[in-house]
Amino acid sequence: MPSISSLDVLRLIDAVAVVLSQAYQLARVRLASAASPVLRLICQRDHAHGARELLRRELAILRAQRQQMPPHRRPDYHARQRLAIIQIHRMRAWSIRKTAHRFVLHPNTVRSWIKAAEGRGNVRLFSDAIVWNRTDDLVRWTVHELRRLCPQPELGTRSIARYIVRAGLAISRSTVQRVMREAPPTKPRRPRRPAMSAAIGPPHHLLLPRRPNDLWHLDLSSLRILWFRFTLAAVLDGFSRRLLQLRVYVGTPRQRDMIRLVRRAAHHYGVPRFLITDHGTQFRGRLHAALVRMNIRHVKGRVRAPYLNGKVERVFRTFRIWWTLVLCGLSRPAIQRRLDDYRHWYNHHRPHSALKGLTPDEAWAASSPPEPIHIRSRDPIKPWIEVRRINCRGDPLLPIIQITVNRTA
Repeated sequence: MPSISSLDVLRLIDAVAVVLSQAYQLARVRLASAASPVLRLICQRDHAHGARELLRRELAILRAQRQQMPPHRRPDYHARQRLAIIQIHRMRAWSIRKTAHRFVLHPNTVRSWIKAAEGRGNVRLFSDAIVWNRTDDLVRWTVHELRRLCPQPELGTRSIARYIVRAGLAISRSTVQRVMREAPPTKPRRPRRPAMSAAIGPPHHLLLPRRPNDLWHLDLSSLRILWFRFTLAAVLDGFSRRLLQLRVYVGTPRQRDMIRLVRRAAHHYGVPRFLITDHGTQFRGRLHAALVRMNIRHVKGRVRAPYLNGKVERVFRTFRIWWTLVLCGLSRPAIQRRLDDYRHWYNHHRPHSALKGLTPDEAWAASSPPEPIHIRSRDPIKPWIEVRRINCRGDPLLPIIQITVNRTA
């Protein structure tokens, strides 16, 4: 006897369901045309009950599909939809938790909408306000145009984002993925060329200070030692390139740490006119207020324009060349002792190319380089030259080169 497969069973069940459904529809049609008003009312009630059950199944499917999506990828409700949800919440006398469950929301979201509807919250939730951080349509068109020119196997979303960033436009891979899920916009019209105006750039005196202790640079850099994370903070004089402070912190420093660092440098070297930083969270709020009280003008460099704070970035580059060969402890005091040795070597014994061969301490003290002399083979006075290399504070990676020239009669 041949076995019956599961597909045959499903087909049999479907055929029986179709027969029963057709018989039910035929009986309901006959009741709808019956002469008795009671029978017609029963038919209408049965029809409404069936439609309600079908709508319930439909909403259950849609709600389950929305619940399976991650919260950050669910489509947002528009202002009119939010207002309609609040109206349904009041008309059905649902609790906040039940309303959030029915519309796949968080209870706090429903609470914020209710407060906004009552005038105690953000009223803009119920107005179609412009999304200011929305990516421009021209960039969105560029994403779709790159996808059209280069299909999926040839160019992925990460490569599309990389090409756009290389062109000078800020975009992330997640933004490219979100734009790809949307309908491609039409290419915007070319804007008219604005009138020519003077180029706006950083002030000249900020790039080329003319005296020491007039302009400081402050920046942070991360350090990794095994699985431990430290943060390096440096305060640099813009004229002499002198490292005024070089401190290490466990984890990420806070604004009060930066205030204490600037005050310590001002106590030892005096108060500068300007302090240049980037837009990090450590350089906002309390630090800015403390600089105002110290009569220091706080200058923040432009985004994606590292040239204004590039001097301290170059210091970090030199530091990392030395740091990759250093063996130190895992405690903060041990690391700080090595940083103090490096700062002493950098300020006292390392000639700087931007200072015409002077060290930062010599440039700070306004010392002039020695007058170079030419030594010829036919000169009657023969010099004697000695070259030595010693270690700065016992560190073989911090060399001090001593060249002594003795001229005898």
